Amino acid sequence: MKNHDVKMIRVMVFVLLVLFALAAPLPVAAAEGAKIAFIDLQKVMAMSEAGKQARETLEGKRGELAQEIKGKEMELNRAKEEIERQAMMLSEAARAEKEAEYQKQVRDFKLFVSDSEQELKNTYKELTKSMLKDLEKVVLKVGNDGKFDMILGKQESSIFFASERLDITGKVIDAYNAWVKNPPKNDEKAK
Repeated sequence: MKNHDVKMIRVMVFVLLVLFALAAPLPVAAAEGAKIAFIDLQKVMAMSEAGKQARETLEGKRGELAQEIKGKEMELNRAKEEIERQAMMLSEAARAEKEAEYQKQVRDFKLFVSDSEQELKNTYKELTKSMLKDLEKVVLKVGNDGKFDMILGKQESSIFFASERLDITGKVIDAYNAWVKNPPKNDEKAK
């Protein structure tokens, strides 16, 4: 089966499940009393103190790597200029040797740039993973304290419309900032 066919089957199964769910009668009392909210996770990641600190860490790392790349690039340019300056005075063999050495430096430079990009991606993943792990606990606490029946993620759940009164992103940011400033003890984190 082609990848496209598998995707189509999954979409069809999802649509059928949604239709069955919509057709099933909901208990009116439960639906009327349900307390549902959503959060904008990207906003939480951007506006929380931990998110700002993570962004600063990432930008600092990016700046350090950019300086290193710039320094290596300048060395590479100097090496090229040196080869061009000496080209007329060098024998064919010596020029070929210098050129081969320069090409090795170019490969090393490209590898360094690639490794630097990967290092930034890994740092971003690590910071994000750590924040999401903590946020899961914070949202659980906000949900329990606020007696919510459901808290959805705005981007992850494909919410096409939601009243702003359901948006508890600000509450989650405040709770997360408080949690970061005064993290629970180890036995409380497991809850």
